[in-house]
Amino acid sequence: MDTFLLVLRVGLALAVVMLLLWMAQKKFAKGNNGGASVQLEVVSRRNVGQKAAVVVVDADGQRFLLGVTEHSINVLSSGPAPEPEPVFSHALEHAGISQGPIRHSSDKRPRAEPHPLAGSILSPKTWQQAWAAMRKGTNQ
Repeated sequence: MDTFLLVLRVGLALAVVMLLLWMAQKKFAKGNNGGASVQLEVVSRRNVGQKAAVVVVDADGQRFLLGVTEHSINVLSSGPAPEPEPVFSHALEHAGISQGPIRHSSDKRPRAEPHPLAGSILSPKTWQQAWAAMRKGTNQ
């Protein structure tokens, strides 16, 4: 019995460490963009051969037509990027429709920002809800 509990505790500790390493990797990989501060968007790509393509890229308000091969990238043409098309919210504003959240007149209190851990196993509220559900289930 003692061996089983020891193996269970070691396995649980290993799982927690692996989870923390995975979360750290996700957090640090997300913010690593090599120090680039240029907004870059690939608009379109078309293969023109087995190892060649033509790519349309928007960067810092400029649009570039690039020829991309296995060994090089060449600028074929460049010019100002077109203005982005208005999104649905702009169409609503233009039509005179409010896009704010729908609230009843009785709901005057400000809404709180959700906690970053809300709904996860690490949230204290989740554990409180689980404990309340267990107590409710055992009392019936």
